[in-house]
Amino acid sequence: MEDLNLLEEVIDSLEQDSNVLRIKRLILFTCNDTWSNDVNEVKTLHIRQLVRELMILFPNLNTLKQKLNSHVKQLSKQSDYLLAADNIIDSIGFLYTLRDEGKLPNSFLYPDEAVAIASRNEAEIIVDPDSQSTIPHRHNLKYLTNLFDLRADISRNISPLHAKILLFSSLHYRFSPQERDWSALYTYDLDDLMQLIFQTYETFDALEQQLTQVSQTLDHVEDAKRASAVILQALRPFY
Repeated sequence: MEDLNLLEEVIDSLEQDSNVLRIKRLILFTCNDTWSNDVNEVKTLHIRQLVRELMILFPNLNTLKQKLNSHVKQLSKQSDYLLAADNIIDSIGFLYTLRDEGKLPNSFLYPDEAVAIASRNEAEIIVDPDSQSTIPHRHNLKYLTNLFDLRADISRNISPLHAKILLFSSLHYRFSPQERDWSALYTYDLDDLMQLIFQTYETFDALEQQLTQVSQTLDHVEDAKRASAVILQALRPFY
């Protein structure tokens, strides 16, 4: 069953993002290797068309992440564009999952048969079923291969960026707005961090204690506390 509403939510969230001009520039640069400094030109670009082109050119999400990272490294304001790239991956990641589940409206990616044929060349990802044997409480983690619903639940209530900062800080080191932190944060998407959280904290009490403590040390304490509460509520049923 196609989910048109979620598609529209993703497009609208990118359109309303305060970083939308950088997002548009970065998508344009990634798709066409063309950089535009013309603000008026960039404003006329439609996010819907840019996202469609991005997903057709890069049918594999991991390939897209690598390409975005490669293009960001060519820019002078890397920290700003790493944030834009992070917003792109977190938002469009929903659409890749919808596509893989057959829920993305065909009319979005395949307006005609020529585009449909061109966009079928997707790399396969092979998962070793034994590779999950070391993951704690894996019997409760059926979503490990599909974190879409959990990620959507968290992202509807808090900024994905706030969630990532809290989880990253709980797993590695306290996040601070230095360029090296943005770069390190960008190497993970929200799915990666949630899987690592489950592998690291085997009990809900241990996770609750860590998130609560870390949230009180971050720069934006209220945002961090809100993120902690939302994440804990979402993850509790899986322990």
